[in-house]
Amino acid sequence: MSTLTAPVLILIHGATGNGRMWDAVRRHLDPRWRVLAPDLPGHGARRGEDFTLQGAVDTIAAQARSVAPAPVVLAGDSLGGYTALASAAALPRQQLLGLVLAGCTANMVGGALRSLLIRQMLVLGLGGLLGEARLGRLLAKDLRKMGIADADIQATIDGGLNHRVFPQAVQALRDIDFRPGLAAVEQPVLVVNGSKDKIFVDQEASFLAVARHATSHRFADCEHGVSLRRSREFAQLLNGFVGKLQPA
Repeated sequence: MSTLTAPVLILIHGATGNGRMWDAVRRHLDPRWRVLAPDLPGHGARRGEDFTLQGAVDTIAAQARSVAPAPVVLAGDSLGGYTALASAAALPRQQLLGLVLAGCTANMVGGALRSLLIRQMLVLGLGGLLGEARLGRLLAKDLRKMGIADADIQATIDGGLNHRVFPQAVQALRDIDFRPGLAAVEQPVLVVNGSKDKIFVDQEASFLAVARHATSHRFADCEHGVSLRRSREFAQLLNGFVGKLQPA
């Protein structure tokens, strides 16, 4: 498989994190795939910027252009999943091979939005109380419980965390119906959720109902952030999904 025909995976991180959050997944990916894991606006090395969904889409579109004409697969978790879905329309049809959408099958209205706003208060409250450094140590403790290697944890922390961007991410997602965008996607889509991630499980069926070519996977006994909580298994899902895709 040549470098021009081998799929390029663009991995898109979640809110407050950075591209190094994918390190634990990347080590289990098929070496045939080239991988990009950019920082979104307001995150990682770009912490000084504001986050907007359009800015995130522009980032992913630029990544795709940088490897053109190689085919690309967009895979995102949480905010990264929404960004992947929103970016699909910005990529040339013949370049986009498929989408992997994790933790993003919910429109942020009603109860789902209220849950996200509660999460926002917790993130800002902890961040204000602990500061970024201590918040990073708390994250490291949680990641260690998930089985993430110390080297990958340190890479994530060194990549830069920004709890203050969370309200901007919430504002970017609220009151948008993401299902029409999914309905317009012609390429294969893999939808992934954790069984305990109630907000996204509850609305998953309505997303799958509008998708043209979608399959789904549910991680048992798993909460939000499946790419971190089940990094090896998530990589295996990606390997299987990408391996079946064919360039247009």
